[in-house]
Amino acid sequence: MKRRWFLVSVVLLPLLTNSKAKADGVTVRWDIIQFTSRNPPTFTAGGTASALAEDGSMITLTGSGTFTPGEDGEVTGGGTWVTQAPHGANTGSGTYHVTGLIKFDVAPGSVPSPPFVDLIGPAVKAHPGLAFLRIRYSDGSRGVLVVSCTFVGTPPTVFEGITASKDFIDYFMRVPGYFTLFHFISNED
Repeated sequence: MKRRWFLVSVVLLPLLTNSKAKADGVTVRWDIIQFTSRNPPTFTAGGTASALAEDGSMITLTGSGTFTPGEDGEVTGGGTWVTQAPHGANTGSGTYHVTGLIKFDVAPGSVPSPPFVDLIGPAVKAHPGLAFLRIRYSDGSRGVLVVSCTFVGTPPTVFEGITASKDFIDYFMRVPGYFTLFHFISNED
């Protein structure tokens, strides 16, 4: 068993990270997804995801976009945001747009079997990973959006969902039950 993990970590992971995520002509699409059916599992773009701050304040985001790993200027996307106080009252809302890629890493994992119905792109091009994106909110504040996706076999150190910052507030506790996804798109797609 240890030998298999060694082979996966030494041989396969560098290939995934370098050849798929950093190859010329590859763009990564990220989405906060929504399930449209549970049997079979079917999803599309257009979902929401939430995260909590230390005091229980919450941010809820929608969103999707693209980036080219290693190319800070090659980003698109954004979505909507709503913030709430710990007691549930809305404290702000608007839109946001992505202004830059900080970092992206592919995570280990494989598509579940039987596979899900992916209405965004081919399931074979879906991957787990972790992205840090610079964002600007419509009220002028800035922040970082963290998009994290897990698959079957992804280590438990990786979470599913989002976290975000907005000025000095860090919504660092992801709320379970929300899902994200990455697709690798070549120029030929």
